[in-house]
Amino acid sequence: MGILLKTIVRKTLQRTCSVSLTVLIISFCTLAGLTGCNETVEPEQEVAQPVAVKPDPLVMLVVGEAGVGERIARQWRALEDGELEIVGMSVQDFIANDFNAPEGEAVDVMVYPPEMVAELVNRERIRKVPTELIQSSDFNKFGLLKHFRVSIIRHEGETWAVPLGGPNYSLLVNSKVLGEKSVPSNWSKVGRTLSQISAFDEQNPTGFQFPAKVDMPLAEGWAAWTFLARAAPSVCNRGKLSTVFDRENIQPLINLPPFVEALEQLKSIASQRSHDLDPAEVFRLMQKGESAIALSWPSVAFDPSLNEQVEGEGSGELGTEPVNSEQAVTEFSISPLPGALRWYDQKSERWIIRGKSDEKRVGLIGFSGLVASVAKDSLNEQTAWGFLKWLPDKAISKVTMSESPVSGPFRASHLGEMMRWTGNWVSEDAAFEYADVIEQNHERGVVLMFPRIPQASRYLEVLDLAVRRVVAGEEEAQAALDRVAERWDEITDEIGRDSQRKRLRQVTGI
Repeated sequence: MGILLKTIVRKTLQRTCSVSLTVLIISFCTLAGLTGCNETVEPEQEVAQPVAVKPDPLVMLVVGEAGVGERIARQWRALEDGELEIVGMSVQDFIANDFNAPEGEAVDVMVYPPEMVAELVNRERIRKVPTELIQSSDFNKFGLLKHFRVSIIRHEGETWAVPLGGPNYSLLVNSKVLGEKSVPSNWSKVGRTLSQISAFDEQNPTGFQFPAKVDMPLAEGWAAWTFLARAAPSVCNRGKLSTVFDRENIQPLINLPPFVEALEQLKSIASQRSHDLDPAEVFRLMQKGESAIALSWPSVAFDPSLNEQVEGEGSGELGTEPVNSEQAVTEFSISPLPGALRWYDQKSERWIIRGKSDEKRVGLIGFSGLVASVAKDSLNEQTAWGFLKWLPDKAISKVTMSESPVSGPFRASHLGEMMRWTGNWVSEDAAFEYADVIEQNHERGVVLMFPRIPQASRYLEVLDLAVRRVVAGEEEAQAALDRVAERWDEITDEIGRDSQRKRLRQVTGI
C-alpha cells in the first residue's frame, strides 16, 4: 500500500507541478483515506467524564433512638446531596408491630438495637450484607473493634448489618473518696470497698456523706442487663458454650447457683435509688460528685447541657469540637467491671477456681447500641447499600453517632478521639481510661451476649422484672429466678422447643 501511494503522489506531482501546496496536501489526504492509511487524522472523540449521580431518595426507620436519624439525615444531605426521610418507632411499638415498620411505610434502611438482629433475620425483614461491601476498602472492616466485626453484626455465620456503636459497662470510682488501690478487681472485693467508703464518711463528718452502696442502672429495661453484667464472669469461661440456657436441651440455667449468688450480691450492694436509675442518671450522680462508686459509662449524650446547645452545635459539620459544658468536672476513675476468681460448671455442678494466668473478667456485648441493615423490601437497593457503606465511615460516624446515648466508639480510630464521645464534662484522663476499658473488652476471648433466639426480648422482660423485684426486697433471689426459669420454659414451649433448641445451637459459642 505504501509503494502504491508513493507512486501516485510522484505522478501527481509531475503532472501538476503548478498546483498549489494546499491542493496537493488535500489530494494526498483524500487518497490516503481511500486506501486505508493508518496515518489518517481522525477527529478527537469526546471522553465521557464521570458524572456524580444524585442518590435515590431513601426512607430510614430508626427504632428506639429519636435523635440519631436527623443527625444522619443532615450529613447525608450536606455531603452526598441525598434525600433521607426518617420514620421513628419506639422499641416497644416495633416489637408490638411484629418487627414491622408502621403500616404504609416502605423503608429502605433500618437502624435498630443489635439484640434484634436474629429476630429480623428469622422474620426475613433484612437483607444479608454483600461480601464485597464488607471487604471493601471504604468500609474498612479491620478498622472495626473486634466484637463489632465478628459478633454483633453477624448471625449464624453471616453478616446482616453494619455497626453504629455501643457502650461498655464500666466501674466508676470517685477519686476523692477512693484511691486507685481501692478499685475492686473482682466482685468478692466490693464489700471491702464499701467499708472504705463508710470509713471516709466517718473521717469527714462535716463533708458530703456518700452512701456506702453502688449506684447502678436498675430501672425498667436496664435491670436484666446490669444483672447479666454482674453474673458474666461467674458463668463464662473459655470453651464453655452454655450460659443462660443449656445448649443441648434449651433448659434454663438462670436459677443455678452463680446467678442466684450474683442477684443476692446486687441486692446487698445496690443503692436504694438504683431502682429508678438508668445509665445516664447513674453517670450524672458520679459527675456531680454525689456518688462514690457506680456502674455505668461516660457519654456526651448524658450531659444535661447538651439540650441547651445552639441548633447544630456539636453535631453539625465534620470536625466540630465536642460539646462544651460549664459544669465542674468531678475527678473519678474508670475501670473495667470486676471479675470473678471462680466460675460455675453446670455439668459437674461445682465451682472451679481460676488459675493465676486465667482471665478473670468477662465483657458483656450487644446489650445496647445501634446497627443498620438494608430492609428486605427496599425499592432502592443500590443506593441503600451505598448508604450502608457510607454510614459507619470513621469521619461520618464520629459526628452522627457520638451524641447518641446508646452508642459509643466502634472503630479503633475512635479511641484516639475520646473527648468527641465523652464530652468536655469528663476529664481527659477519665475519657482515655474509658478507651482502655473498651479496648480491653474487645481483646478478651470470652464475652457474654444474650443468645440471639426468636423472641429473646420476652425472656429478657421476664428477667428484668424479677431482678427489680428482688432488689426492691419483694422476693428472694432463688424463688424469683426459679419463677423466671419456669416462665422461660413456657415461652420456649409456646414458640416451639425443637426450633428454639436448633436456633440456640447455631448461635452459642461467642
